Amino acid sequence: MPLISRSDCEVNVHDGTFFIVDMSLSWDPCDPSDRRRLSLSAEDALVSLTLEVWDDEPGDQREAWADVLTCVFHSETGEVCAAELYTDVCDGFLPLGEPERLWNVRVYTRADDGADPREQFLVRFWPPSAST
Repeated sequence: MPLISRSDCEVNVHDGTFFIVDMSLSWDPCDPSDRRRLSLSAEDALVSLTLEVWDDEPGDQREAWADVLTCVFHSETGEVCAAELYTDVCDGFLPLGEPERLWNVRVYTRADDGADPREQFLVRFWPPSAST
């Protein structure tokens, strides 16, 4: 289960929210059924974000992280990024692979760990398979 690609960035958080979106940018932040974006909540105004794509389900990191969310994400373009609420600012671009595909996603969060005083997010993508 090797790591294929990784992207690290910082994201400004507005009203406690930021997004991971498909690069199509045709997502609607007000549509709760839209699977082309993940809406994430944060306490800090600036967070550290790591996006990763794996070729199979990665090992579980629950012991090192406080909160975990698992869901399914639809990527029209095969590339995602972090997007800020109320702005057109995007960062942390990550190519997933082929377009028009569903991806399993696991989001880990934790408060500062001493080395990084910001809230941290780890978002892992991997293709659906018989094992999930």
